[in-house]
Amino acid sequence: DEIGIFGLDGEEAFVGGGGGEGDQAPRKIGDKELMSFKGAVAAMNGTGFFNHDALNYSKYIPLKAEGACTSCHMAEGKPLGVLVIRLPTSDDFMLLDYARRLIWILGLVVLLPVGGLLMAVAIIREKNRLYARLKESNASLQKTYCELDETRNNLQLILDNSKVLIITTDTEGRIVEFNKEAEALLEYTKEEAVGKDVLMLYADATERSGIMRRAEGRGGGVWEARNREVTLKSRSGKTYHLIITLSTMVDNRGEIIGTVGVGKDISEQKMLQFKLLQSEKLAGIGTLASGIAHEINNPLAAILGMAEAIRDEDDVALIRSYTEDIIQYCANANRIVQELSTYSRSAQSAQKTVIDLSWVMRNSLKLARHSAARFDIRIATDLDDGCTVMANTVEMQQIFVNLIVNAIQAMESGGELSLKCGREGTFVVATVADTGPGIAEEDLSKIFDPFFTTKPVGKGTGLGLYVVYRLVTKHGGSIDVRADASKGCVFTLRFPYSKAEEALEAV
Repeated sequence: DEIGIFGLDGEEAFVGGGGGEGDQAPRKIGDKELMSFKGAVAAMNGTGFFNHDALNYSKYIPLKAEGACTSCHMAEGKPLGVLVIRLPTSDDFMLLDYARRLIWILGLVVLLPVGGLLMAVAIIREKNRLYARLKESNASLQKTYCELDETRNNLQLILDNSKVLIITTDTEGRIVEFNKEAEALLEYTKEEAVGKDVLMLYADATERSGIMRRAEGRGGGVWEARNREVTLKSRSGKTYHLIITLSTMVDNRGEIIGTVGVGKDISEQKMLQFKLLQSEKLAGIGTLASGIAHEINNPLAAILGMAEAIRDEDDVALIRSYTEDIIQYCANANRIVQELSTYSRSAQSAQKTVIDLSWVMRNSLKLARHSAARFDIRIATDLDDGCTVMANTVEMQQIFVNLIVNAIQAMESGGELSLKCGREGTFVVATVADTGPGIAEEDLSKIFDPFFTTKPVGKGTGLGLYVVYRLVTKHGGSIDVRADASKGCVFTLRFPYSKAEEALEAV
């Protein structure tokens, strides 16, 4: 673009070549390039300067006095001026920009497959890693599935081989699980029972609701009822007595999802228990027989005498009087026989009802007092009315007849029999006390054991108090005994008080 010779001061030495008026003004080295210019003079070596604004490149070449120059300039090697050459660089920059863009394009062209390859390698590595993890997870899931399947099979085997009835229901009372024992006992297949209302299995549908209502709560709606006696019916209508434990079924989040019932058939034990109660009752009747025989013999003797008198009597009025006495004596004997017949009848099918315990104790005393009449025994009673409990009348009578007969037998030399009955809070409390010799301290812990007796052989079976204890606990009561050698023996029985309207609720 430009070439010129400049003096050492940076001002152009030759302008236009003529030196006339039309010549241009001399040029000067710019401030930005002055330092590079002076550096070239000082070093006597060519230097360069790039002007970013003008996009050109200047080359400074010092001119020394040498050769032909020495004819005018005597000092050889002395700097005379500087040759300045300016080169345009815009085309170079365009070429450079083009080359740079070309490099970028080529780089991208190269990088794309390389990047793709790297990405493919990364994807393959990640795929392999995920595949390994999936394979490991699949193996773990397979193992877990096998363990769960084995656990399920084991649980099913436990259910199917358990010799107890196991039935589970959902929260609506529909059957969910029905094991083999339940199928065998109740004559329904699992497929027939699942989804049906569990109440179809109960002989009395109110038994289940009663169990749930009286179950022991543990908070959060969770409850359980242990060792409750229920009656179930099979498909053919046959009834079975079972001892059942019924409780709520809770999942791992603590939510109630249904109920589980575990029951054992006690029909055979129930029958044996019934026979045991009846045998003890018959043994008690044998004990009562002597007193009752005495009570019946007296009116029979009177009837016989009056009948013989009537045979030889002609007075119609006297015959009528004898006849009326005979009728009265027969009625008394019939009443005694009816009392004994009522006591001896079966209690197997009798239902629990709300009864007055005082009334039961009075009737029991009527039956047993014939034996008391043989001895010098005084009888004192303090029986409050309204002492109602939910119980079986015949079984409650058996309890008090046994206790009264035991008390009478303990006082063969005379004494006092005391009967009391009254309310104490939510309980009805009854006591049977005698003034006999009491019970030895070492025997107190064994008196309710079966076949334990302190009576001579032939006078006791050892089942009386055992039966009493079983019947008391069956009715939700308790029995305590206090024996004192100087004051005799006192049996205290407690039963839950029950109002008459509670019997209607149970129905």
